Amino acid sequence: MANDSLPELELANVRTRERLTETVRRLQRKADVPARTRLAVAKTRQRWHRDPTPLVAVAMTAATGIAAIVVGARLRNEPAGRMAALREPAPVPVFKPVKVGKSGKSTGVPVFARKDPTGNPVYQERQAAEKRRKKDAKRNKRAVKRITKAAKG
Repeated sequence: MANDSLPELELANVRTRERLTETVRRLQRKADVPARTRLAVAKTRQRWHRDPTPLVAVAMTAATGIAAIVVGARLRNEPAGRMAALREPAPVPVFKPVKVGKSGKSTGVPVFARKDPTGNPVYQERQAAEKRRKKDAKRNKRAVKRITKAAKG
């Protein structure tokens, strides 16, 4: 650059100025939101009249996505939608027959009741975890007592 002649420097200066004005023009075009919106709407109308299939597909995809979000939000508020529901043992129905009276007629309607969950492996695991938590809490309590006693004395 030190050995450049004056005309070469002026030419470089003009080119730089032209690039700057072009960049400014592009930025102005990009910043003109109403014009870009009108252009996008016009292109969409043209596409719709030429072949509506892609636009219909996009609309269906968008509708499916919105429906999935709405259903997910609704499910989130349900107890079954939470991961904690997986830890709950499923109720096992047990048929309870009706009692027959002295006259030989039934005294009620047969019903399904919940079975005692002690045989359920999920329930057993939850009980074991509860037992471990209590045992750990007890051990921690003893350790804290021992440490405080050692620190005092």
